[in-house]
Amino acid sequence: MRTCCFIFVLLFSASLHAQSLFEDAVSGDAEQPDAAQAEPHELNGYVRGVFYGGKVPERDEAEMKSGYGEAAIKLRVRKQDFGDGFAELRFRRGHEFNEEVSEVTLREAYVNMYVGRFDVRFGHQIVVWGRADGFNPTDTITPKNMLVRSPDEDDRRAGNFLIRSFCNLDPFRLEAIWIPVYAASVLPTGMMSLPPGMSLTAPEYPDANLKNSAFAVKLNLERASFDGSLSYFNGYNPSPGMDADASGIRLRAYKMHVAGADFSTTLGSYGFRGEFAYRTPHEDYEKHSYIPNPDLQIILGADRAFGDFSVILQYIGRTVLDFAELSEPQTPEERLKYERTRKNRMFSSQSDEISHAVSFRPAWKLLYETLDLEVAGLVNFTTEEFLVKPKVSYDIADALRLTAGGEFYSGPDGTLYDTMDETLSAFFVELKTSF
Repeated sequence: MRTCCFIFVLLFSASLHAQSLFEDAVSGDAEQPDAAQAEPHELNGYVRGVFYGGKVPERDEAEMKSGYGEAAIKLRVRKQDFGDGFAELRFRRGHEFNEEVSEVTLREAYVNMYVGRFDVRFGHQIVVWGRADGFNPTDTITPKNMLVRSPDEDDRRAGNFLIRSFCNLDPFRLEAIWIPVYAASVLPTGMMSLPPGMSLTAPEYPDANLKNSAFAVKLNLERASFDGSLSYFNGYNPSPGMDADASGIRLRAYKMHVAGADFSTTLGSYGFRGEFAYRTPHEDYEKHSYIPNPDLQIILGADRAFGDFSVILQYIGRTVLDFAELSEPQTPEERLKYERTRKNRMFSSQSDEISHAVSFRPAWKLLYETLDLEVAGLVNFTTEEFLVKPKVSYDIADALRLTAGGEFYSGPDGTLYDTMDETLSAFFVELKTSF
């Protein structure tokens, strides 16, 4: 009954105005043009070649981590001012993780309907929540693939079938989302070491029964000098936990509540942003190690442009509630539980009761904005992990761009970034043309 009521509310309370630059880029959600001026069909896309190289795990040698060619086609179909449709199709062929890959992926495909103050989007979509840069604790609607090899960070985002709607009440927008089917994120679990005699088995995810639906609501305030929102999510977390039994270790989904808020504003030449989230699971996390503890997360950031140079700095803090230190195991049974709990804490960033980190993103435009320099990074002062992603892009000609850079992970033994280092740390080169 609760699900049916929520679907009713959803279909009559939503908006399709993009809430971030990412959605504009991925979904084509720019401000709607006048029907008389808009073309009924719009077709664009790109073709690119990408190469990733890095070190061979546990050997002092280099190898190709990934190499592929990819073509993407984006189609927008407009039906006057009543609605429109969008689809993006990608074709990829090459090698990755020492295997040949040949993929055809429908990244998004949805239809928009506009009825007065109400907008509804129906289909396979990518949804981005949060106003912080790159790290968004309220962003729990659609999954991510953390193993994707692409110079574009947004390519790690994946879609899911859902209904998204808005009710536009300027300056407020009420957003409601119904997610009937679970879609899991892809985590780097294949890189971790497992206890002797254990292996990864088939994951345990919820089926399409409507009782397993997730839903989310958000109230947006949009003013000229201030944007903010309050949000709530109730459903299965796209990032599963890790459980184990006699048959092996498997990924397993769990339900959670997420209450959040975010804002962005300007003060003189400075921009300020923030994001807050309280996340708590449905089930007894003290009895099930695959379910993380409740936690509080906060991100506070500032950005400033100095001519062609800009920089974003953010503080990222987390407090884990009911945290208990792990004690060294005394028996083989305790060892298995200890390792499973430790790895779950590692993937959910709950290895410490309180953690502090800083992210940064300086960027510089040169040569009449044909050359872009950027370095994105993260330093976790608590776990002593760090991530850095340098990138250089040059416009060779109109719609022809050469990009080179890398992503490099590092951390003490047993940390997440140490696990990812030998497999995911790499340099890349991309040549891309758009149409």
